[in-house]
Amino acid sequence: MHDFASAAMVRLLVRAMQVHGLVPPPLPPGLRSDLQGSHVPLAYKRAVVQAILQQGGPGTLLRLAQRVDLLQGDPVHRALIGAADMPELLARWQRLERYVHSRHQVSVVSRGPQSMGLHHHARPGVTHAPQPTESLAVLGVLLGAGKSLGTRELRVELEDPSSKQSPGGVAGSAELNVGLDSSLAQLLARGDAGRWVVHWQPTTDGRAPATPGATPQLPPATDLCSALPWPALAHQLARQVLRDPAAPHTVDDLAHHAGLARRSLQRALSESGLSCRSIVTEARARAAAQWLLREGHGLAEIGFACGFADQPHFTREFARHVGMTPARYRQAFHTANAPADS
Repeated sequence: MHDFASAAMVRLLVRAMQVHGLVPPPLPPGLRSDLQGSHVPLAYKRAVVQAILQQGGPGTLLRLAQRVDLLQGDPVHRALIGAADMPELLARWQRLERYVHSRHQVSVVSRGPQSMGLHHHARPGVTHAPQPTESLAVLGVLLGAGKSLGTRELRVELEDPSSKQSPGGVAGSAELNVGLDSSLAQLLARGDAGRWVVHWQPTTDGRAPATPGATPQLPPATDLCSALPWPALAHQLARQVLRDPAAPHTVDDLAHHAGLARRSLQRALSESGLSCRSIVTEARARAAAQWLLREGHGLAEIGFACGFADQPHFTREFARHVGMTPARYRQAFHTANAPADS
């Protein structure tokens, strides 16, 4: 059985290498040049990381991983930067890890008003812990995405597992802005860079500006459900879902958006034979169909970005609302014939 890694992470690192004048390793047979799809071999991901270390060092790896702006136009990028703040960003990242069946996960070990202690580690039942460089890359993505949210004074400490100090203590951590490469090199040599304490101030009203030259992000149109014979209330809720399909969109959230009590909302929708769940799923299925028509991204990435719980849930609900599975829909209507996941 072959190990696979998320293609979104590898796409980001390869694009960042190219932008910053580094040379990515040759693509293995069978991979598209744009690295689209939901998975790539783990060996290639590690080859990319090793190439960055050889050409720039651990500090360069951390900096390149923060270039999440280079994923603009990808469904994963849209889902991550839709978060309202750092805790929600982490929750979305954790859902992505579950969705793509990542071998490793980020867990919260402590939480403060504007800080989180995090641990990147192997999932239960997985034998091998993440390599320190893999942890460093994940940390970079979270920092880059956090900056894209407009988070102020975002900083992180790397806990030294050999220290007896509590997480965040000066003796037990390495500030990323002080002696970056040497501090990171020491932690990598000890074999663990997966314990972090992240600090921030609340997000600003506006998001951080995109890097000049980056591909503009085109979100799914909020009128995808406009042709349905629904009452105005249902259309209002569908537009809310389509603004950010990856959000949870609970009944309470939708009731708050509509300015109604939970029971009042449910009664109003039931009079038209609708429910919050049916509206949310219909909107997500239509958003997914749009991604399938115009993008060659992997089905897992699209399903995650559109808020489905996992790949079977995506396949089942999409087929129920559209009449065919996502893979068959892409085969039938996507003229680019991009390769689809199973």
